[in-house]
Amino acid sequence: MKNLHKIILIVFFFATITIIPVVSLNTMQPGEFIFSENENRYLARFPRFNLANVLDTTFMQDFDDWASDRVLGRESWIRLKNGTERLLGKLEIGGVYTAEDRILQIWNNYNEASVERNLAAMNVFAARHSEVPVYLMLVPTAIEIYRDSLPQSAPIGSQKDFIRHCYDTLTEITSIDVLPLLSEHSNSYIYYRTDHHWTSTGAYIAYTAAAVSMGFTPLEPSRFNIENVSNSFRGTLFSRTLDNSITPDIIQLYTLAEGNPEVAVTINDGSSEKTYNSLYFREYLDVKDKYSIFLGSPVPVVEIISNLGGTGRRLLVIKDSYAHSFVPFLAKNFSEITMVDMRFINISYSELFNVDDYDAVLFLYNADTFSGDEHLVKLGRG
Repeated sequence: MKNLHKIILIVFFFATITIIPVVSLNTMQPGEFIFSENENRYLARFPRFNLANVLDTTFMQDFDDWASDRVLGRESWIRLKNGTERLLGKLEIGGVYTAEDRILQIWNNYNEASVERNLAAMNVFAARHSEVPVYLMLVPTAIEIYRDSLPQSAPIGSQKDFIRHCYDTLTEITSIDVLPLLSEHSNSYIYYRTDHHWTSTGAYIAYTAAAVSMGFTPLEPSRFNIENVSNSFRGTLFSRTLDNSITPDIIQLYTLAEGNPEVAVTINDGSSEKTYNSLYFREYLDVKDKYSIFLGSPVPVVEIISNLGGTGRRLLVIKDSYAHSFVPFLAKNFSEITMVDMRFINISYSELFNVDDYDAVLFLYNADTFSGDEHLVKLGRG
């Protein structure tokens, strides 16, 4: 009986390592350009074959990426692998920790030279437009707020120190420090459990902090209805682990009790423009990337005109995706808002907009993105 058991295991093992690759290769389409909704990315395409990329080994590297992206039952294998590692006591999987029903993205180092270049360029930008107040809000990610839930041995850097260094270096820019206020509300639902973004509640708390520094009156919580539009959101961090034991997230919209403002939201994706009449794109609730309900997915430029702002004031926001759930609050206080994502800008910013036409400029980034961004240096070139 023992011998039979061994034979069965051996047969199963060899069937696994032979049948799955063969079936996978037979079902692969080299020319396909497939989008993985779960991972929010396009899968690797079959590499072009030529003598140069064969000789420098890039063909085989790209082929490995293509094959691993299309192995039969790929997500099930990833889930099995990650689950096995958790059972074996591994705490860090795919660059994240799981603690107290929350997935936390690791942050422990950054390219100091790149950050210093960006900070210098931002100072140059602010000095060049000295008549326009310039502000920076660096938002800690969840791992800074909930670092006490991790093992003491976890190699986690201090975003608090990083943020303070950036604020101290930017002598030409007014800082908006939201870390203390977010820490005070750590027991509230201010970050998603399965995604790297803050929630609408976290964004609202930061909105009240911005109001103090930027000189506008924030709307009181009583002015809003909080609408739960999804309770099944599994975001970017879930895609790292595929851990179904983490409670799915709730997406909430802060809508005005007396009616939302009339808005015109123009999305410029670099090749065309399209205008919408809402700050919320509810069609994204039907796909995995539900966070894009907030002003859509990242594009080069978004223009917002709001009749509720009422002040005639114009705001320029240079940002990452944390701004998407934050800016809808600002649309209650500014008549016009331009959102710019420097990652998608390959021309001089002066060709896109005239900074001096705005009443204020706000840089809004989360600490993780800001520490790895290499695009803000473009601001120093004019």
